[in-house]
Amino acid sequence: MILIVDDSTTNQVLLEAILQEEGYETVTAFSAKEAFKLVEKHKPKLILLDLLMPEVSGFDFLKELKGNKKTSNTPVIVVSAVESRENVDICMQYGAADFIGKPIDIASFLSKVKQTMLT
Repeated sequence: MILIVDDSTTNQVLLEAILQEEGYETVTAFSAKEAFKLVEKHKPKLILLDLLMPEVSGFDFLKELKGNKKTSNTPVIVVSAVESRENVDICMQYGAADFIGKPIDIASFLSKVKQTMLT
């Protein structure tokens, strides 16, 4: 199961449609707070994470997730429009498996998801 964390309904629907078309099961969260509850409940195999969200940013979510022994091994791919070198570096330092810029290239996105799910 893949957890999609994004405060945009449009982005959630797009990612869900792409992933479900490929046979992946998905669940969505609009905030980091909601995502933490879903991580505990569903133990996702992968998290797709937006950075710019209200209250708790994707950066803070990633840092907290990777700092927790129970969730530190859950792979996270950051999917964000703020694809600066600095943001990519920060995400990788915090433990992200990969960074995909928006708008996404569907073939590349699916390849990275598949590769991350296999490791």
